[in-house]
Amino acid sequence: MAELMFGLGQTKKKKETAAKLRQTKAEEWNYKGRIDQDGTFLERKAKKETESKWKEQKRETKKNLKDVTQEEDGEMALRKQQFNRDQKWKETKRDQAKKNTNFDMARSLFGGGGPAPAAQDDEEEEEYEEEDVQYEEEEEEVVEEEDVPSDSDDED
Repeated sequence: MAELMFGLGQTKKKKETAAKLRQTKAEEWNYKGRIDQDGTFLERKAKKETESKWKEQKRETKKNLKDVTQEEDGEMALRKQQFNRDQKWKETKRDQAKKNTNFDMARSLFGGGGPAPAAQDDEEEEEYEEEDVQYEEEEEEVVEEEDVPSDSDDED
């Protein structure tokens, strides 16, 4: 009989151990602990706080940069100078094309020079009249030089 009692005791311990194991697994499966003690919750919370700080810093930086004014430094001054130079060059190129439309190649090759006698603005007419006067003065100087006898002509 003692042997039977020993066997019953062993079986009873096995049953208790198995029941405890089942209960532990059921508790793990149906875990309903406090949410603030959950590991994944704590990780998500830390990540959200980090993102919130970063977004706040970004907003603060944008807010502060609204008050900043850029002063002209060396590079900006150089770029501004180059831009102005290029704009002036483009403007003179456009003006030159307009002036070239009034130029008469035949008159410049076969005497007279100056622009073609086309309809022009008052300012342009005055400018061209001044050029004509200059050409006439130069022609008079050339004629005067030709009239002067040279020493080589007397020797013949």
